[in-house]
Amino acid sequence: MTAPIETGLLRIRRHLTAMGAEALTQFKGSYFDRRLQSRLRVRGVADPTAYADLLDREPDERRRLLSALAIGVTSFFRNPTAWTRLGALLGESTTPVTLTAWSAGCATGEEAWSLALLLADLESRGRGPIDWRVEATDLDERSLEVARAGSYSPRAAADVAAVLGPVPGDVSSDRFVVPEALRPRVRFAQADLTAPAPTGDHDLILCRNVLIYFTPAAQARVMDHLLGALRPGGLLMLGKAELAAFDLLPRLALADRRERIYRRIA
Repeated sequence: MTAPIETGLLRIRRHLTAMGAEALTQFKGSYFDRRLQSRLRVRGVADPTAYADLLDREPDERRRLLSALAIGVTSFFRNPTAWTRLGALLGESTTPVTLTAWSAGCATGEEAWSLALLLADLESRGRGPIDWRVEATDLDERSLEVARAGSYSPRAAADVAAVLGPVPGDVSSDRFVVPEALRPRVRFAQADLTAPAPTGDHDLILCRNVLIYFTPAAQARVMDHLLGALRPGGLLMLGKAELAAFDLLPRLALADRRERIYRRIA
């Protein structure tokens, strides 16, 4: 790599850090480079140095770059069997009556609303917690705007029905809108997973198919933050694509190996 290109990449990473998006600079090189090259092609610039010059001039391009790098692959009740198993675990008698959950890396909000719908369903059937709230975070403010609106394509209703049966919420020919009653219990905020999280006050954390994008060093740092935010006995749900090495972490016990659900034991 030539010195000018390296300087351009460093300047780009500094822009992301200044925006509070340090996590994006910790992505694996192949993923970061692929997404960055896509922005270079869109803007018609030849190399990272020219693109860094563009970022210096155009604040809006900084936000577009953040959105391009952010992980946005999500859907309602993605991997339905995992949600069914999580519902069973949350329905156990050992589940606390008051539950605080965190959807970490929530993208456009489908995961956070899925969790709220699941908790509301358990509550309506006299199972699981009766006082619960969901905190959801992501780096990309544009994605969070979609999440807060809680309005999605009609396909979302089918995804919900596949797990919960009759669909709660407002369903029309072109939109699925989450139930109004859930909105006070779900809060969305911008946050960086590589930054320290609140300590020990969550009963459930979902961080699904996010860690795979990070370098090994960043994975270890994020996992340390997640476990620091999870109370002993709390559940951590990862994605099917996450590394099996997490099975060996001393603070975790497997609650379900197949569905990548763990319980913090210390």
